[in-house]
Amino acid sequence: MEKKVIMTELVVAGSGGTGLAAAYAAAKAGLKVIVLEKLQQIGGNTRISSGFFAINSREQKAAGLQLSKATAVQRLLNYNHFLANGPLIHKIVNSAAEALETLEQMGMKIKLNPTAATTQFAHREDDYKGGSYHMYQDKAQGYQKIQQTLERAGVEFKFGITMQELLSSEGQITGISAVNEAGERFEVHAQAVVVATGGFGGDKKRVATVMQTPYLRTIGVPNMGEGLDAMVKAGGKNIDATALIHAAQLAKSKITRKTSKQHLAGFAKNPLTQLLLTPLFWVNMNGERFTNEDVVYDTVEWANAGWSVGGQYYFVVDTATLNDFTEHGGKLEVSQAGPGADTTTGNFVELAEAAVKDGTAYKGNTLAELAQNAHFETAQFYEAVKKYNDSAQLRVDQQFGKSKKSLVYAIKKAPFYAFTTQVAHLGTIGGVRVDEHLRVLDAEMRPIPGLYTGGANAGGYYEGHSYPAYEGLASGFAWTSGRIAGLSAAKYVKNKQTLPSQPAKNVYK
Repeated sequence: MEKKVIMTELVVAGSGGTGLAAAYAAAKAGLKVIVLEKLQQIGGNTRISSGFFAINSREQKAAGLQLSKATAVQRLLNYNHFLANGPLIHKIVNSAAEALETLEQMGMKIKLNPTAATTQFAHREDDYKGGSYHMYQDKAQGYQKIQQTLERAGVEFKFGITMQELLSSEGQITGISAVNEAGERFEVHAQAVVVATGGFGGDKKRVATVMQTPYLRTIGVPNMGEGLDAMVKAGGKNIDATALIHAAQLAKSKITRKTSKQHLAGFAKNPLTQLLLTPLFWVNMNGERFTNEDVVYDTVEWANAGWSVGGQYYFVVDTATLNDFTEHGGKLEVSQAGPGADTTTGNFVELAEAAVKDGTAYKGNTLAELAQNAHFETAQFYEAVKKYNDSAQLRVDQQFGKSKKSLVYAIKKAPFYAFTTQVAHLGTIGGVRVDEHLRVLDAEMRPIPGLYTGGANAGGYYEGHSYPAYEGLASGFAWTSGRIAGLSAAKYVKNKQTLPSQPAKNVYK
């Protein structure tokens, strides 16, 4: 059977924020654009994000907030220990405000979230972390308008199509091979390709291998690494692909991809999340305390601390603590990081007993019994509790420097409970090495002609497993890098058309 071939100027694989921004930018620049999407709707994993990180935007200026792009660049480089791509970070930070305006033109409504309204309480005094979050409003309607805007601009969408490999000829990328839901294979021939397939967050085994733990929770993203693998096969270098770890979950909790206006998808509807989202007493799988629990007020630091002990830990409480949450709502400020806690009232002892019955928590009438039931090392756990109780009595934490206001609950009144907690991830970030134009580079740092990427397939914006704690950073990177990739691809295609007999050259200088 003859293989079906479709012709276009630019093919974009994936219709999350990266693909949509790339397609729109290229179409506005005059290219014929086809977008392939494996799902039956646009938005990809970007749909679960709540906002866009941008510096010195129109919204910030209107609010009287004057932030420095140079400071933002320097802060991101410092966070990444200068192991990230400096020119790329500079380009993204300096282009984000314009990309945000373009997103609004495409149809998404935006509202700046004031620093004082941040749900990550550790960011309350930091305008760069908290006050640079531009929240998406009426997202479902926004994505409908975006699709309509792109279609009016001439972009053609093909749904139920999964990218397989990149096509090449004489060292240049010339299109994509793909398969539809019926198993029919075909090719899209193009003069340039933007790979925007969103990483490999749906591949649980691969995520577990990269993150060195099987305990991470996921919200079930569908991306399986098709685009990343294809780019590596074509000569790209995977330099930093990793999971975007984000907060933590109660074990076995039912989680969802749905989001509210303020919060990301994730936490279960269970009052026990009030315990999850407060700085109580945390121990690792051996029963040893491992961090300053105030990290719960910063989503990234919280996830990082949990990942450092294998992606699973336990918060431990006594009955007096549970009774205080039942009768008075607790003495600790409940974080609203991530999707936020379920703040409904309840009998916390009964909820704890239900968790024990469900196998998501352990109970002991003595510390030794709890250690045995939770598989802690008894002596180590007993010593950890003793040190923590001493800290709570003195209101001074000499181990990890926890704040005085958080040292209010000791572990004294039996029975005792330990709740299983697992770090969650929202797909993956990082990927192949790119330059500031979002051209994919080979092992010799040379652009692979005709190949562009962005978002969760582009490397160099992050370092290691730690996502910089700036609200909306990954989502802002997706839209901004996609727009740059689309503009760069359009410039490349137009240069090829002007000089068809000449080898590919750098048209970006």
